[in-house]
Amino acid sequence: MKHWTYYLVGLIFLFSCQTQEIKSVEVDPELRDSILSNLKSFDTNRNKEESIKKAFQFVQQIENDSLQIKYLKALDYRALNADLFFYKDINELARKKATKYKDTLSLAKLYWNSGDYHLAQNRSDQAYYAYNEAQYLYNLKADFENYAQMLYNLALIQSQAKDFTGAEVNLIKVAEISQEIQNYKLLYRSFNLLGITNYNLQNFEVAIKYYNNALQASGKIEDADLYQAATFNNLGNVFEKLGKYELAIKNYRKALSVENLYDRDPYLYAMALDNLAYNRLESGKIENVLPDMEKALDIRRRIEHLAGISISQLHIAEYYEFTGDTTRAVEFTTAANTTALRNNNNRDILKSWKMLADLKPEHSYTYTTSYINLSDSLQVEERKVRNKFERIRFETEEVMQRAEMLEEERTIIFLVSSLIIIIGSSIFVLYIQRSKNRSLESERDQKIADEKIYELLLLQSARKDEGKREERDRIARELHDNILTELYANRMNLMFYKYKTGIKGDEKFGQLTDNLMDVEKQIRSLSHELSNTYFDEHKEFGDLIQDLIQKLQLENTHQLTVDDSVNWSKIPSNIKMHTYRILQEAIMNIQKHAEANFVFIKFSLNEKANKIEFVVKDDGKGFSNNKKPGIGLKNIKSRVEDIQGQISIDSKPGYGTKISIFIPIN
Repeated sequence: MKHWTYYLVGLIFLFSCQTQEIKSVEVDPELRDSILSNLKSFDTNRNKEESIKKAFQFVQQIENDSLQIKYLKALDYRALNADLFFYKDINELARKKATKYKDTLSLAKLYWNSGDYHLAQNRSDQAYYAYNEAQYLYNLKADFENYAQMLYNLALIQSQAKDFTGAEVNLIKVAEISQEIQNYKLLYRSFNLLGITNYNLQNFEVAIKYYNNALQASGKIEDADLYQAATFNNLGNVFEKLGKYELAIKNYRKALSVENLYDRDPYLYAMALDNLAYNRLESGKIENVLPDMEKALDIRRRIEHLAGISISQLHIAEYYEFTGDTTRAVEFTTAANTTALRNNNNRDILKSWKMLADLKPEHSYTYTTSYINLSDSLQVEERKVRNKFERIRFETEEVMQRAEMLEEERTIIFLVSSLIIIIGSSIFVLYIQRSKNRSLESERDQKIADEKIYELLLLQSARKDEGKREERDRIARELHDNILTELYANRMNLMFYKYKTGIKGDEKFGQLTDNLMDVEKQIRSLSHELSNTYFDEHKEFGDLIQDLIQKLQLENTHQLTVDDSVNWSKIPSNIKMHTYRILQEAIMNIQKHAEANFVFIKFSLNEKANKIEFVVKDDGKGFSNNKKPGIGLKNIKSRVEDIQGQISIDSKPGYGTKISIFIPIN
């Protein structure tokens, strides 16, 4: 049911939200270079502590949280491995920033590092808390590999604090997850620690089973011989507890048979060698026992393994006790007690006091009392630690339960809010759609109105042309039918009068009649021209432009040049309408404001770009581009936008104005 809820939430989220572009904020280059320079100094072993300290100071100056987290993580890793005293300051700031920025995986890693730090400082309770926080966060993000690793770390601390039952619960989870994700190295470690846990619970048969499982898992790990050597040593410990010394010796020998074990892992080699010698002593075979024990002690001293030194000293003491050399036995037992006290190794302190009580009967009461007091205090302390672990687990589970409840509440709130948003968004979308439809209808109506206006202009122009043509025809008819006829008749009468009166050879009279004949020819020619189709042109947009110029009397008030190379018959009506209005507005602006003498108007067609280039230029007083545009320019720009055109206005005070408009015609 929960999965379906999340699925529904995801669908609602996708439906109701729009993807927002997240602008990345870069760190200041100079600050970044300072940080990287100090990190490089640290990595090249040049004054590590000072380099990290300076880098930390620079990182704290970064304002962007995500970038600050990035650099703090780099500092945290280095300071942890260098064991620097101010590591906690870096880690705490990084966790604070990661919490604020809700960077869960970074926060989990920082808790992991904090756990490692506290564990190295022998603060197991603080380490447990940090690992527990990390496992909760990794589980929250379904990072199961790191979640299993944190459970293993918790189990390791629980095992050291003798909370074996709690450790076993966590380790079983680790084994299940490791098998599922096929992390065989972690699977081996979980089985091996399960064996150690059950060994301490004295469930020896169960411990043997887990150790065998660990050996089986190690078969799927490359170069697993060291892992196998450790498990053979652990199996030897179980058989030693069962009193099966021969089987114990056999497993210790298997551990020591690993190639170059001494060079590769002197810690494990000394442990297996000392255990082998001790079990031979327990079985009564003391040949070469002391040399092997002393060799193991020398190795442990060389590698400064204090816990190993004290156990070797105790084993040698037992050897001398077995051979009857009480003095040497007391000497090595006392040395073991000193080493264990120096190392706070309670296990070997208790064992050394118990042995001293047996070896020195005269001081038996003192050693026994010390043994009992320490044993009781350790039990109390271990109980406190286990209770603290249990409290941490309980608080974490409580937090998880509260988180789940809050998550469910947030889910419900989110669902309700999302539904409200969807309904509101739907209403808003419908409103916007209707507004757009109304706007489209308005644009369509405007386009139709523009086309009708254009048609009316054409009709008006046609009627005007028709009137002019009719007037020309009337004048032509008058000239031809009336005046020309009258002139012809008068000339003929003069000729008749000449013949009647007998006037002959009068040059003046002849010249006058010739002049009348010339006048007749001119009138006849003029009447023909007036009635000729030369004037009967189909005026379209170009004629409208000329009519507009004449109407506004631009050519009477300015030196005018018009360059029109566009075939307007192929241009859509709405473009011609807007172009007409733009030119009308531009001419009126020139007349009102420009104080210009010269005006240049040009229409040209860029066939390649499929655009009309429309230029209106004057030599008037111009204006500043910073000046707020007037209503005329606003109207021009608005009309240019309506036809998806582009406009460029170039004007300077005293240098005139040039308006360039590019109109697409596709």
